[in-house]
Amino acid sequence: MPVICVNPSNSSEKEIVEKLSLQNGDLRVFLSDQLEDTYNKSIPGKKAIGDILDDTHISTASHGAFCGVFFEDIKSDLRNVFLDAIKESTLKRILWVSESAPTDEILEISNLAYLQHKNYENLTEEILELESKEEIEFGFKEIT
Repeated sequence: MPVICVNPSNSSEKEIVEKLSLQNGDLRVFLSDQLEDTYNKSIPGKKAIGDILDDTHISTASHGAFCGVFFEDIKSDLRNVFLDAIKESTLKRILWVSESAPTDEILEISNLAYLQHKNYENLTEEILELESKEEIEFGFKEIT
């Protein structure tokens, strides 16, 4: 099933995307136009590059994907953008990846698994497993 990764913006997230590309033949990626061009070119998958602060760009890019993997930065300044994009999307499964604690508004999304991690430890395996399963448990999960 098609998967879109939103905002992979560092080497750990790039590694996750690379491993997802090996697992999923239909990988899409939404990247910020503020990232270095060389970084964006190094990411595998079908790319959409645009304004990461515009939720309509993200929801449009996710059209036709089954699963969305949303990488929230440590500052959490994309939280409201991601919420609006998810609400406007047709995604059936959302994996929200963050070091920050979730809000009630995020956890109220019925088809969302919130993966809170520390320094990306054990995260790659968890995302690969959740993306590949036919059915998953939604809600909060602390990755240790």
